[in-house]
Amino acid sequence: MKESKKSLILCIICAVLAIAFTAVVYFTGLRDALGAFSYSDLWYKITKYSGYALFLPVAFFVLLGFVQLIKRRSFKKVDRELKLLALFYLAVAIVYLVFEKFLIINYRPIMLDGKLESSYPSSHTLFAVALCGSAMLLTKRFLKLKHATLVNIVLVLLMLVTVVGRLLSGVHWATDIIGGVLIGATLIFAFATALKAKPAKTKE
Repeated sequence: MKESKKSLILCIICAVLAIAFTAVVYFTGLRDALGAFSYSDLWYKITKYSGYALFLPVAFFVLLGFVQLIKRRSFKKVDRELKLLALFYLAVAIVYLVFEKFLIINYRPIMLDGKLESSYPSSHTLFAVALCGSAMLLTKRFLKLKHATLVNIVLVLLMLVTVVGRLLSGVHWATDIIGGVLIGATLIFAFATALKAKPAKTKE
C-alpha cells in the first residue's frame, strides 16, 4: 500500500473519530463525566508562553517561502511542500474560527478575564498537534539530518508540554483536549496525504 493511501486511511479514521466524539460531547454529558482539573496558575502561564512558541516553526516556513519567492521570482517555483503548508495553515485557521465563532460546543469550566469563552476543542492543543506535527513532516526536507532530529525532539517536547499542560491548567474540560488531539491529527494526516501524493505532471 502506498504511503499516501496509508495517510489517507488514517486521516479518514481520525476524521470519523473527531466527528463522532464532537457529537457525543455536544449531545451527552460526557464533558461533565470526565470533568476538568482544578485551576493551576503555573500551568496556565507555562502553556500561555508555550502557545506563543508554537508559532516559531510557522514563522520559519513562511520566511523560507518568502525568500524562495524573492530569489526565484515566481510563485510557481516555490517548493511544492511550502505551498501545501500554506494551504494547511489556512485550513487550521478556518477550523479554529469555526469552533471559536460559529460552532460553540461548550464553554470553559472557569471564567477568564470575567467572561466565559468557547472551550472545545482546546485551541492550544489543536495548534500544538497541527503546527508541530506539520513542521516535523518537513524538517528533514529543509534541514540537515542532525539538525532535523534535534528540532523534531524539541517539537515533540513542546507539543507534549502544551497538550498535557493545558489539561493540568484546569482551563479546559478533558474532552476539549481529546477533541483538539483528534481534530489536529485529522489535519496532520490530510497534510501528510497531500505531501506523499505524486504531483500532477504539467505539459511542457
